[in-house]
Amino acid sequence: MLEYGVAGIPISGEADTLPEEQKIEWPSIEQRRRRFDEARTSLLPSQTEAIKARRYFDGPGQLDSEVRRLLSARGQPPIYTNRIRPAVNGVLGVLEGSRTDPRAYPRNPDDEQSADIATKALRFIADQTRFGDVKQDVADNFLVEGTGAVIVEMDEQKIVPTQIRYEEFYCDPYSRRADFLDATYMGIARWTDAEQIKTKYHIRINEIGDPMRPLDAGGIGEMYQDRPEGMGWIDIRRRRVMLVEEYALERGVWHRTVYIAAGILEHGPSPYMEYVEGGGQRPCNPIVAQSCYVNRENGRYGMVLDMMPIQDEINASRSRSLHLMNMSQIQCVDPSSPPVSADEVRVEASKADGVIPMGWQKIDNSEMTQANMVRMQEAKSEIERMGPTPAIIGRNVSESASGRSKQVSQQAGMTELARPLGRLSSWEYRCYAQMWFRAKQFWTDQKFIRVTDETRAPEFLKVNEPVTINQALAAAMQGDQEAIAALGQVIPPEALQAAAQGDEMAVMMIQQFAMTNGQQPVMVKNRLAEIDVDIILDTVPDTANLQEEVFNTIIDLYKSGIDPFSPQGEFVIEMAPLQDKTRIIERLKKAREEGMQQQAEQAAKVAQMEEEARQLAMQQAQVDIAKTASEVEYNAARTENTQADTMRTMFEPLQQPNQTGNE
Repeated sequence: MLEYGVAGIPISGEADTLPEEQKIEWPSIEQRRRRFDEARTSLLPSQTEAIKARRYFDGPGQLDSEVRRLLSARGQPPIYTNRIRPAVNGVLGVLEGSRTDPRAYPRNPDDEQSADIATKALRFIADQTRFGDVKQDVADNFLVEGTGAVIVEMDEQKIVPTQIRYEEFYCDPYSRRADFLDATYMGIARWTDAEQIKTKYHIRINEIGDPMRPLDAGGIGEMYQDRPEGMGWIDIRRRRVMLVEEYALERGVWHRTVYIAAGILEHGPSPYMEYVEGGGQRPCNPIVAQSCYVNRENGRYGMVLDMMPIQDEINASRSRSLHLMNMSQIQCVDPSSPPVSADEVRVEASKADGVIPMGWQKIDNSEMTQANMVRMQEAKSEIERMGPTPAIIGRNVSESASGRSKQVSQQAGMTELARPLGRLSSWEYRCYAQMWFRAKQFWTDQKFIRVTDETRAPEFLKVNEPVTINQALAAAMQGDQEAIAALGQVIPPEALQAAAQGDEMAVMMIQQFAMTNGQQPVMVKNRLAEIDVDIILDTVPDTANLQEEVFNTIIDLYKSGIDPFSPQGEFVIEMAPLQDKTRIIERLKKAREEGMQQQAEQAAKVAQMEEEARQLAMQQAQVDIAKTASEVEYNAARTENTQADTMRTMFEPLQQPNQTGNE
């Protein structure tokens, strides 16, 4: 319950300003008060046990005044060893270690994207409201008192799951189910300053009168008392009144009523809706409650109730053991010895350096002490079995054991806790369902949802995003069927079909329409109110030991010859239960691509060098061929010159004139 009513939602208590025909008809305050009295009176025995269970959990309440008086009369020390709180805290530690995340699954094949949006919205709500801490607080009441409850409300635009303290929660005493699904009413009763009520409901208070006026309303009972004793509906000294917010099923519809002993302050159908399969909605009860166990008398109790007798045995055995070690029994073995007072002998026997008079001796009580210690050890083992076993919390497990073997040991040890932990898991699922209902009902405006991941940068998702006609036309050109269907509401389908077939007149008409009305919204993208999904809870594994084990196993595989950058290495990573394995695979792919690119670049450089060498060799061969040809031509020319010289030498005598003949 928010401080005063539901924030951001009109309340019927201020309906007095409406016309006469619209004013509501206030229900009977006497009926409401009788119902509340019935609830607190019928369950008084189980509530008394719940108060005692909380005292045992806290510790000092394990020894009440009567027990302390008896121990003092026996001469035993009034001590206690609280074994209940470690046992309960161990179960809470198991819950903390086995965290869960909500996940939405589509109900139709085409709703994959919608399911992803719902999943991210639920995880955003859980992160924003720190629902994990709320769950731990509720689990504390669930295990100790026997019932835990939360109310999922709206505070402006924020979804708020708030724990209902056990002493402030009441319900239909005839409800037999542990999940209260058969309850016809439940509510919250808490003390509130009268002046604050006058300020909030000033119009209604003027009609019903002073909330502090004396009433014969009877006592509230210890469970609903805000620490003072013997208090009824009104606290005169501190000027406070009991303010009750109740959700009741009336004529098949859940109604919300806020009242004090003097009268009704608010009344009307529940402002919170639940969505049923098929698209309908109806008012619902935003309170989600769960009991650990329910007995035949509809009494609700937790794990501590079974631990209390054993805790008494441990305290009694420990006190008795200390008493036996500090005190001694004496016996007169020689009646002829000098007479000595038994009290004097008892004082001397209890001293560490005492001198026992002649004729007296101590009686050996070691067997009694040993038997008492054995009984106390059995009681300790029994109370440990009721809570988390040593295997669950990591005790008595070899340090060299693998992470998987430790996890298997823990799962086997949690078998006896399966029933209460399963009921708490059911309660958590119903809480997420209520959060999803609140989001669908109240998150109607455009909103950004932040999606965080421990290993990735934050992602922002836009929901309830308005899409203009121009944007829808652009999407329709890409074949978006949702955009085409939305445009059919403002543009005749025949014109859209003609434009798609290339009709210039239809295209011109649509363009002219878009120029005039293009900025008007025609549809809403990612509308939460239209998403219909199924919600389940995924358990987040405790990877502290598994991560190290998987890492060592992968290293051994790589040592055996498996290349981490090969497809075989990528397959090993995909099969391993690693956290954020997608990021690891992406890094491996990137490294493999970079390696392949470097190899390609190196191969290209080698090929280029080989090509250059080949070209150079070809050029050198051509030069050599040209040189050889030149030498051949040169030698041939020299040969021709030599031959010409020879011929010239031979014919020169013949070409000289015959001087004798001429004369």
